[in-house]
Amino acid sequence: MKDASFGVIPIREPADGRRFLLVHHQKGHWGFPKGHAEAGETPVQTAVRELAEEAGVTACRLAGDTQFVERYAFINKKGERVDKTVTFFIGHVDDPAVTVQPQEVQDHAWLTADAALERLTFPEARELFGRVLAYLDEQTPFDIT
Repeated sequence: MKDASFGVIPIREPADGRRFLLVHHQKGHWGFPKGHAEAGETPVQTAVRELAEEAGVTACRLAGDTQFVERYAFINKKGERVDKTVTFFIGHVDDPAVTVQPQEVQDHAWLTADAALERLTFPEARELFGRVLAYLDEQTPFDIT
């Protein structure tokens, strides 16, 4: 079985250094806001909607059409193998205010890159975030369109 989700890697650029928003999902893991598409939604529309729903962040400028894809497999509650693909977009956020959706998210944190790498629960998420950081290091200044 195949499954696809879409999300945003939210970034702030305060004077004291770049910060990344992680959410602590009700299932127990730390990661970036993401979710499934609703009927008729594009990947970008889904990612932006999920950021708004899970974190209450509605003012986000995406970094062009740059995408980062995470792939992993797991066994669902029915005992079926699920091949999961999550496509993330980079989003610049000016307002650090977060209002989590308590049905899906129990907490959140704006973290430095090092702290975010430590907090991300799954190795696939850390690997993806490493690729994001390498991409950001190549962008001067932060490339937002």
